[in-house]
Amino acid sequence: MMKNLVTRLLLLMTVSFSLNSCRTDEIIITTEQTQKEKIAFFERLEKDQTLSRNVSPNYAVPFGNSMLAFFKNYPEKKKELENKYGTVDLKISSQDLDLDNGRKLLMFPMLTDGKVTAVIGGIINSERDYLYFDAYQEGHPDRSYLIKTFQEYYDSKAVSKNDSNNPTDVGDVIIIVKKPQLIQPDPWDNGGGIGHDMDGGPSEYTNGEGGGGGGNTNPNTPTTNPCEKAQDGNNAANVISESSEFNDKKAIATNGITNPGPEKGYVFGKDANGNLKTGDVKTGTSSTVSLPATDPNFTVTGSVHTHTGLDSFDSFSPLDFYGMGANQQANPNYNLMFVFGATGAEYSLVITDPVKLKNFISIYKLATSIGEDNGWINGSSIEKDFMHVLDTFVSQGKTLDNAYVLANAYVLTKYDTGMAISKKDTDGKFKTIFVKEKSNSHNTSYNQTTDCNL
Repeated sequence: MMKNLVTRLLLLMTVSFSLNSCRTDEIIITTEQTQKEKIAFFERLEKDQTLSRNVSPNYAVPFGNSMLAFFKNYPEKKKELENKYGTVDLKISSQDLDLDNGRKLLMFPMLTDGKVTAVIGGIINSERDYLYFDAYQEGHPDRSYLIKTFQEYYDSKAVSKNDSNNPTDVGDVIIIVKKPQLIQPDPWDNGGGIGHDMDGGPSEYTNGEGGGGGGNTNPNTPTTNPCEKAQDGNNAANVISESSEFNDKKAIATNGITNPGPEKGYVFGKDANGNLKTGDVKTGTSSTVSLPATDPNFTVTGSVHTHTGLDSFDSFSPLDFYGMGANQQANPNYNLMFVFGATGAEYSLVITDPVKLKNFISIYKLATSIGEDNGWINGSSIEKDFMHVLDTFVSQGKTLDNAYVLANAYVLTKYDTGMAISKKDTDGKFKTIFVKEKSNSHNTSYNQTTDCNL
């Protein structure tokens, strides 16, 4: 979308907005306050810790017992993992590691013929109602270190053959490991793609002794917390954007990006071994580039495209949001998109809820929502909200590029699109963009915030 079109619209809107200090089409968004059921093993440990503050909690116990309960409920999954990676030794674990947003990570070794052949990591969310496990795959920068660290323990001790079906042995030995370079075992999966080795909520991790029940009975159901999904998307974007293969294609796609010209792009994903792969760089037109949603050589999980010329906005156009939805419907593994702007800014777009995205594009159809230059169609409810927020941020002194992405971030949240925009910060990490709307009897204000309000 071109900046000069938005500038003209802003000039036309200045008078009307100065005369209209209150909005008649506000939507009040409420936050669900219902208490979700927790996974019983974690709830019990942390409740005991509250009562006995002098005792350091052993998180290997709830992680290990949750895995045992999952294996009991899904024995075919236990067999699948053992055939693929080895047998989990629940007597030996890492220490628990604190992650962002109140999450915790803990790892167990997996053995074949007495040798550590893999390591599996579990991550529990802050609400303690969603837990997933993934084995560290080839190419993960922490995999070799973790296998070596656990193996050193077995080499130094006379450890009898493990029995992972004995819950009384869970958490006997804790091996101190350095904090992984990456904060999740599978950095290219944010919960909405290919899926985890094991995941679920209270009903998946119940041993039939109470504390389970309720929730979704599908063992592959990803977390529904949009803030966690957005952060997982950032984690994946951080890892992918540091890959040499990804950056080799980026250099080709962004060559000459400051000059007006055709957009370029490529897709990326994972091969059968979990390694990051990229497709060929393709060239489109001055306003779009057609990229496939699938590739015969690997599983596509996202794409990259450029916005060329300094008169174009750096961040995603509204048409990009619909492209995201179309690709996700064609390929459910597709959940991440990057755009590189002419000024050097980099943005990512992640799907936090595929169902909401599908509902959004079915209600606000492409033909009646996207207008001139890939922007929101003039006069639509979305365009009015977008322009109002854009004008507000411009009046606050934001650049047109920054105001543009903030206004679109607001629209994505207000219209419950199931998507979130992030920007690569000066520290090289992607951070989600949030806009806080505050209303009173006199006016409505908008400000950028770090608080998640998806």
